[in-house]
This record gives sequence, C-alpha cells and structure tokens, in this order.
Amino acid sequence: MGEEVCAINIGPKERAKRVRTGWIMLLISAGIGVGLLILRAPRWWSAALFLPLLMSGLGFFQAREKT
Repeated sequence: MGEEVCAINIGPKERAKRVRTGWIMLLISAGIGVGLLILRAPRWWSAALFLPLLMSGLGFFQAREKT
C-alpha cells in the first residue's frame, strides 16, 4: 500500500509536558530501583517499577510521535 501518515494532534506545549512527565517518571523509577537495591528487597518487588517505567516510555513515545 503506502506509508501511513499520523496526524499531529498535540502542540509544542503538550509535547514538552509529555517529555517532562517522561523524565520525572524515569527519575522516580531510578529512585525506586535504588531504594530496592539498598533495602535488598526480594526480586518480585521490582514489579513496582513497571508502572512508572511504562508512564515514562509512553510520555517519550507520545512526544516523539506528536500524538
């Protein structure tokens, strides 16, 4: 067929907000990870990193794709 074109539906302010959210969630994930290492928590506690890492990735992805 052809390349699909995705319509841009967010402006520069919203992209900046999503990038900022991505960085904040990445820092929160790092903090939780370091805390888990310091406390020598069981491995299954690392599942607590899933949600903030997901939010971080989504923020960066949405800002890059402008959606």
